Amino acid sequence: MSGTERVTGFAPFAIANLGVIYFGNEKEVKAAKLSLTAWGISTVTTIGIRFAVNRPRPEDSINSRWNSSFPSWHTSSYFSMATVYAAKYPKLTIPLYTFGALVGLSRIYQGYHYPSDVLVGAVLGWVSGKLTLKLEKTLSRFFRF
Repeated sequence: MSGTERVTGFAPFAIANLGVIYFGNEKEVKAAKLSLTAWGISTVTTIGIRFAVNRPRPEDSINSRWNSSFPSWHTSSYFSMATVYAAKYPKLTIPLYTFGALVGLSRIYQGYHYPSDVLVGAVLGWVSGKLTLKLEKTLSRFFRF
């Protein structure tokens, strides 16, 4: 996996949230900011676990802690944001989580992750999203949500 793929895999999520922050109504802006907060929590946690576990990727003979397989960063990122949006827009729950499952399955299909990497990434993202929602009032005291 190239360094470019590592970065661009997250670009659509970030761009979508930034677009909502700049062009959305008040409710949408709040959801996007919470979503990015959840993404930040899941990212820090995912990187920490990756450095601790250092699991090689299925397709990669060259392993580094940055390129570790466990857990799936794409999956944890997507599920963290999807969890926030699903809470704020319940009618989107099924499409959001369906797309999240497809993101995870694509990572397995492409040979970048084992199924357990994706499953743990999804759970980690979900927990990060739920934690962000639980701390929403506290966070709003420090940030403009």
